[in-house]
Amino acid sequence: MNDKVLSLLGLCKKSGNISLGFDACLESVKQKNSSLILVTNDLSERTLNRIYDQINNKVNIIVLNLSMEDIRKILGKSSGIISVNNNGFAEKIKQLLNT
Repeated sequence: MNDKVLSLLGLCKKSGNISLGFDACLESVKQKNSSLILVTNDLSERTLNRIYDQINNKVNIIVLNLSMEDIRKILGKSSGIISVNNNGFAEKIKQLLNT
């Protein structure tokens, strides 16, 4: 399942439908581009609390069973917070994570 999620994230990046990092993800939420926020399992508790406080239930937040290193391998950049900026990709990722 994690491999399929990583593959989808790679496709999101190639299509330009992804934002990486705290500030970029917040900007996507503010501009109403974000469909889903994904956070890695090794993100600090402080940063996780900050993202929950800033987003205020505007977008779903899912904690992945992936590390920042896993994200770096597929996307080329280490990031603990990812914004998926496409409804289709976001729905498919949600489906994969719910199974």
